Amino acid sequence: MDLDRLGRDFLGNPCPVLAELRERDRIRRVVHHGVPGWLVTRFDDLHAMYTEPRLSVNPRHAPDHVRAVPWVAAAEAMGLGQCLAVVDPPEHTRLRRLAHSAFTPRQVERLRPRARVAAERLIGAAAERGRADIMADVALPLTIEMIMRLIGVPITDSQTFAENTYLFLSSDPADADRVPGAMAWLSAYIAGLVADKQAEPGDDLLSAFVTENDDDRLNATELAAMTLMLLVGGFNTVSGLIAAGLLTLLSHPDQLAALRAEPELIPGAVEEMLRYESTLGSSLLRFATEDFTFAGARIRRGDVVMGSILAANRDPRRFAEPDRFDIRREPGRHLAFGRGIHYCLGAPLARLEAQVAFTVLLERCGSIRLAVPAEDLRWRMMPTVRALEALPVVLSPAE
Repeated sequence: MDLDRLGRDFLGNPCPVLAELRERDRIRRVVHHGVPGWLVTRFDDLHAMYTEPRLSVNPRHAPDHVRAVPWVAAAEAMGLGQCLAVVDPPEHTRLRRLAHSAFTPRQVERLRPRARVAAERLIGAAAERGRADIMADVALPLTIEMIMRLIGVPITDSQTFAENTYLFLSSDPADADRVPGAMAWLSAYIAGLVADKQAEPGDDLLSAFVTENDDDRLNATELAAMTLMLLVGGFNTVSGLIAAGLLTLLSHPDQLAALRAEPELIPGAVEEMLRYESTLGSSLLRFATEDFTFAGARIRRGDVVMGSILAANRDPRRFAEPDRFDIRREPGRHLAFGRGIHYCLGAPLARLEAQVAFTVLLERCGSIRLAVPAEDLRWRMMPTVRALEALPVVLSPAE
């Protein structure tokens, strides 16, 4: 099945098609954003995929026709073939050790007051205006500010950075002509950040990377790739989570009312948003390093295997009434952050930012409603991340 041919209707509501695939076959040959491969749709199979040692995340194991797909080629051209997300041990072990200490739950929790101040400033201004685009006015500036401050990056270029990042990640043919310019801007931007830290290190994560001892020091390509990965991952998925989570609440007014009445439910509600409307709709690509059988299919060396997180997180074999959004659902082991050694490094930060955003939204806004019909909302065309282009709403300040 060529998923690309399903168009923007599929982007806006992929779950019915994915459910049909999940119930028909454990694994299915598809074309996904120009990449032909096997799609895993069931929870247990996706869980197994994440820990299967014969499936590598490293694109050096990909066949030439896959590496030639524009968005795959763009990532390699930017040096992301050497970033934490797409290398295997022992390289992965070393890189993750360097970054892990900044993203432990304890370290991230220290950022909650800073996130609260930023959220109150952004949401307070939006509520006073009475209208806002939650993506552009709240979710993006909040998440970009948090990751840039953590890494030690000036936030003055945040809007331009976001615009070029979306172009770089896009698989929309309409954006193809602008991708080289976005790549050039991002390359120069990252190089400038690294040079500044080398000249004048500070008390931040990027400075720590630059000044590591000789045994652990990142080479120039690894340093640029790590910086870009953390910046992109630090805002792209979490801003999408905040916007999609609010849209889900607005589409389920009973759940929104329950959350207003019992704000202590917010942490569990965020977990349900992650399950129900996973911002990471698809896993990163995996590449078979040898022939073997997986989920009943014969996988050949070089085959691409990918997982639908959206489908797996609504698998009725794992979740009761999976298509029902329920903020009181018992916490479950959803796959929104993956599993295994490539479990999302930034998961604690993502949870904190979303919890803070929804806490402040409910405190500062007496009412929230969509400013346009839901069917008019558009989703960005990206291979792994599923994010709204905009979420215009009408707000009123709380009494």
